[in-house]
Amino acid sequence: MSEIREPALVEPLEKFLGYQLRRVSAASMAHLANAMSAQSLSPAAGTVLLMIEANPGETQARIGRALAIQRANIAPLIARLENDGLIDRTVSDGRSYGLACTPKGAAVAKTIRRIMANHEADLFGALSAGEQEQLLDLLIKARRAFATQGES
Repeated sequence: MSEIREPALVEPLEKFLGYQLRRVSAASMAHLANAMSAQSLSPAAGTVLLMIEANPGETQARIGRALAIQRANIAPLIARLENDGLIDRTVSDGRSYGLACTPKGAAVAKTIRRIMANHEADLFGALSAGEQEQLLDLLIKARRAFATQGES
């Protein structure tokens, strides 16, 4: 039995960078979510855990701002990480709490870094090391420029 082949659709957005970024981002996040499912964490929760590990003692508000996560969304992520025994809160100034990884959280963070490194290799393996570095530099430049525009 032969397979019926449909003609390819015309893709009017193919040459738009934003469209390509969105498509790569969607595929990337789906792949990463699948890879992180063994840790029972979402990519967002894993990212927050890595940020806390890298910045022990920082507040939930600062972590949320650094990752561009709204206050209403960061609170449940922090609560989940705390409930899972991955982070602890300590009073920092009487009103705020500093966050830090527990030993269990540090072990999970190490696993997440490995998962993310494997994910990056899968996602960007078709690019040379130089191309990956160039793409990273360009994306950082574009993100920072876009963030600066929002401040005006």
